[in-house]
Amino acid sequence: FRFSFIIDPSSSATTWLTNHLGSEGSSLETLTAADPRFQNKTELAVRFGKTLLMLEVDGVEPMLVPLVRRDFQNQGPRTVIQIG
Repeated sequence: FRFSFIIDPSSSATTWLTNHLGSEGSSLETLTAADPRFQNKTELAVRFGKTLLMLEVDGVEPMLVPLVRRDFQNQGPRTVIQIG
């Protein structure tokens, strides 16, 4: 698993990522830190293996720390992570 952090003041990388990842048929989830369903959308994106593009984020949200640290655990045949 890889996580990329991009600082993009001109939004050119954001536009390119949206066009490139959205056109491949992959499921791209785009959200902002101010989205009222931020935690729910993040959990669903992780659960279903979607590509998650977070916009207008000032820092790493506390609920995302386990994802960034890759605190995965194995429960039988599944790999799980506790978010939130």
